[in-house]
Amino acid sequence: MSLNGDFDALLSEIGFGRWQISVVMATVLTANQLAVHMLGSTLLSGPLQFRCSPVNGTSIATSSSTYYNNECLPPTKLQYEPAASIGQVVNASVQYFPGESEPELTHMPSCPLIEYDRSIFTTTIISEWHLVCDQVSLQPLYQMVYNVGSIIGSIACGPLGDKLGRRRAVQIGSVIYAAAVLVMGFTSSYPTVLAMRCVVGVAAQCMIQPSWSLAMESTPTRFRSLVGMLLGLPYSFSVICLAGIGFLMRRWRAIMFICCAPTIVLLPLVFFMDESARWLLQQGRKDEAAAVLEKAVRMNKAKLSSPLDSTLEKLVQAHSTPDDKGSSLSASLEQTKAYLRSPIMRTIILVTPLLWFLQSCLYLSVAINANNFNSSNPFLYVCLSGSMDTSAILLMTPLSTRLGRRVIVGGGMFAGGLLFLLELLVPEDYFWLKWVLVMGGFLLVAGSFQMNYVYGPELFPTEIRNRGFAFVNLMGSLGFVCAPFITYRLVLIRWWVASVTFGCAAIVGSFTLPLLPETRNRSMPDTLQALDERRGKRKEKPAETGYINKESEESRL
Repeated sequence: MSLNGDFDALLSEIGFGRWQISVVMATVLTANQLAVHMLGSTLLSGPLQFRCSPVNGTSIATSSSTYYNNECLPPTKLQYEPAASIGQVVNASVQYFPGESEPELTHMPSCPLIEYDRSIFTTTIISEWHLVCDQVSLQPLYQMVYNVGSIIGSIACGPLGDKLGRRRAVQIGSVIYAAAVLVMGFTSSYPTVLAMRCVVGVAAQCMIQPSWSLAMESTPTRFRSLVGMLLGLPYSFSVICLAGIGFLMRRWRAIMFICCAPTIVLLPLVFFMDESARWLLQQGRKDEAAAVLEKAVRMNKAKLSSPLDSTLEKLVQAHSTPDDKGSSLSASLEQTKAYLRSPIMRTIILVTPLLWFLQSCLYLSVAINANNFNSSNPFLYVCLSGSMDTSAILLMTPLSTRLGRRVIVGGGMFAGGLLFLLELLVPEDYFWLKWVLVMGGFLLVAGSFQMNYVYGPELFPTEIRNRGFAFVNLMGSLGFVCAPFITYRLVLIRWWVASVTFGCAAIVGSFTLPLLPETRNRSMPDTLQALDERRGKRKEKPAETGYINKESEESRL
């Protein structure tokens, strides 16, 4: 095989082996901590049934026959005395306390004394800071601030990974993440928890985006679909583990610390893994790239058809950028204009954000809808959603080698949307069928969601891959921000609003896929020129390239 400046051809000869283990492990350890932050609000800030009483013990008539009625006191009945210590357990003469009930003083006029039903959860964000009655509007903030942090991280960490390198960005993100989790776990202030949740969202993006790009850039073309899909399994397994840990612990701090424990292994690992050789060549850092590739050849016991030194010379000529490229505002603007002038790049920039927004909003909305769909057993819902996520990856992984990216992403979203809409037609007596339709729809959506993490980076050239991936993640984070409004607020309007929103978002998103190019079995483009040449080949126009070998050209046709 001739290696005329084609990095993917070089990777194919290096193969997939011991050299990629550290990168894959870093991505795995990062991904399996996302579940507790993305979906953990179902258990960490799960709602508890409660009962409000006046401090003086006066019996208040309510419209419910159950003890924990979730009703706040009417203003005309209030006799409020400020509490000396908010959350303090008191001995009050409130009638008919259940055996394990402990009334607590609050600062809320509509619920000066509160008792919680702790049969499902022992403590959650909602019960610790009494986010009910006067403070019910604060409930969605726990989920939302993490998503806001993800937006900030998507903006900041994309350029960071392209400027400083994939490895350095992961290192910075890991250190900040570990510190923020520790502060959040030990603070007694809800505003501090929210602030640290935002920081965790930023740091998580600085970890997952560069590590994912690094894993994809270090994987040969023929293994990229397999590796990209299987890298989603740790996240799916962690969702199932989250349900099990939540069932056993029932306390939000303990659940969070246990789920974030892999950071202990991640921190030393990220300082020993290699930088992306593809990125180093793009930056013109030939000596560092040579050291990384020599290590790769040695560890994978590979035999190259051409000497590595001569291949690197051709790769540097083909992929390096001027030292001052992107260093000034004018250069950045010129680069942006060049990308917007390209028809294929313009389509990618306009279509992929909409797709990621709809898909992310849909995925998270269904995943955190446990307390609305089955409030008596949220652990089962979370466990089943993780099982569906796992099944989706195992099902889609072999299909990804035979079907195109667009078919899997678009078909999964369209079919999943139909199942969400069909669930509305099922009578309540057939609750088992509702479970089948909702979980079946989630399985299809989860499979397409995971495939998008393979598809997204393949669409963007190496020189802006991290920024492009960060941009679509930014739009995905905006979708995540909208998800709590659907699960916490829209369901209060009409019972059918959530399912209609899920179904329509999925179907509309599926209609965007035919506009994007197919990337299966094609080398990842390194420059805008390579992307345009690929488009020209699809139109059967001759296009000369200075660094794409004959085998690579045939695989792209």
